[in-house]
Amino acid sequence: MRGLHLTDYKIQSKAVYRSLLLGHTAIAFLLLLTDIFVDLKSGPLWLYSGYFVLCCSATIHGYRSDEQIKSTRALTPFLILVMIELTFFNYPASYNTIVFWMCFVPLVALIAQGIRASQLWVVIVFLSYVGNSFYIHWIAGEAYAIEVYIIPTTIGGIIFFSGLLISIYVLYNLLGYAYKSSVEKNEELIALKNNLQAKTTILEDYHAAMMDLTRKNLEKKGNTVMIEEVCQVLNRLLNLSRVSIWFYNLDKTKLQRQFLLDNGKVYREEVSLAVIDSPKYFYALEHKPFITAPLAQTHEDTSELTKGYLKPHNIKSMLDCPIYEDRSVIGVICCENKKYVRNWSAEDALIVQSLGDYLSTQYKNEQILQLMNQLKTQNIALHEQRDEISSMNKELHTLNQKLIETNGSLESTVTQRTQELITQNNQLKEYAFVNSHMLRAPLSNILGLSNLIKLNPAFSKDPELIHALYQSTKNLDEIVRKISATLEDGSNLTRKDIDYIINEQFKKSDTD
Repeated sequence: MRGLHLTDYKIQSKAVYRSLLLGHTAIAFLLLLTDIFVDLKSGPLWLYSGYFVLCCSATIHGYRSDEQIKSTRALTPFLILVMIELTFFNYPASYNTIVFWMCFVPLVALIAQGIRASQLWVVIVFLSYVGNSFYIHWIAGEAYAIEVYIIPTTIGGIIFFSGLLISIYVLYNLLGYAYKSSVEKNEELIALKNNLQAKTTILEDYHAAMMDLTRKNLEKKGNTVMIEEVCQVLNRLLNLSRVSIWFYNLDKTKLQRQFLLDNGKVYREEVSLAVIDSPKYFYALEHKPFITAPLAQTHEDTSELTKGYLKPHNIKSMLDCPIYEDRSVIGVICCENKKYVRNWSAEDALIVQSLGDYLSTQYKNEQILQLMNQLKTQNIALHEQRDEISSMNKELHTLNQKLIETNGSLESTVTQRTQELITQNNQLKEYAFVNSHMLRAPLSNILGLSNLIKLNPAFSKDPELIHALYQSTKNLDEIVRKISATLEDGSNLTRKDIDYIINEQFKKSDTD
């Protein structure tokens, strides 16, 4: 029974449904017109008039808007069934002909609503027909007589076949629309598949290019090589006419081109764009994740570059992505197309943005590497300083020990010297006392004798006086000599010792 399985796919077309409404209205009009001039012998004129008016209303309602079409799709089979039932109840003898007209209900439902609704209407029509059979049996018994009018029957048959042909034609159009839609959907799916395959290829190439960039360790080869490699990757992945990388100067007043790849040729000449000349472009660069300008010369973000940059280089489309460092824009990757106007895809923008992030990461890594090298150098210097300080501490400790030992010896020496100075000072005091008191007597004698001789020259010939002067001078000299000798020996000389020396000297002089 799998061959009888019905799909639940709903085929609907506004144009086909509106054709159905027009065909339905045309059949209602033919029925009304025939009943007016011939009399179909199957119902009153008001029934056909009301049916025609309702069909016209449904048709007008279905042409107004798409939302109203949805609400009228179930109305058409409902009107047909109601018309059939009213005809039957007004003229029960039409029981043998309404069965053919009832086939239109599920057929119209199939065209207007779909297979599920058509199945429901089949059930409703079947129940209605069974109910009609019970009704005709109740009022007419097992059989009833009918009268066949040639002209009304002929015209009714023509109208029936017309309705059948219209239904077949509309159903054929619906199937043709479904086939056309399926072909278009299939073409869309093929296009989507091809597009997806192309995008997959681009992403695979991008992944391979990023892996290649990562393996090359470009940060060790310098910024120039890294910038050139990024431009080569973009040119290969996106098939660009031109690709360049620009960086701000120190005060961010202009962008300076660092590298240009134009149709495979490398240019390194410095070209600059001043911020003051293109404020809208630089505002977009600072505030947008990327700038996509298919018509670059008229785009609001890039039109300021037309006269001085775009037209001279015949640039038609631009895709610019900023390069960041610590959330601040430091430069831009500029992708340009010269051959034709290019509508940049989201994949194009994401690839350029990811390579901009790659450059940002590499510059950040370079800064981190420089900081690490600086820290390494500083650590080496700190280790050297620490070793030097440790060596100095050892030397200071040794010197400190020597200083402590020297201080101890110096303290002892100072104490000894101090004691010697005290002793010498005391001796000097004693010597001063002797000089001022004990030595004063011999010295006074000498001075007195000298004055006598000076005053009276005659005394200079007195032998006793001369002898006394000589003896006093000799005593004084002997006393001074002994005291000096004692002091020079470092002996502790007291007043008693000095007294003793003086007395002994005077005794000796008296004996002489």
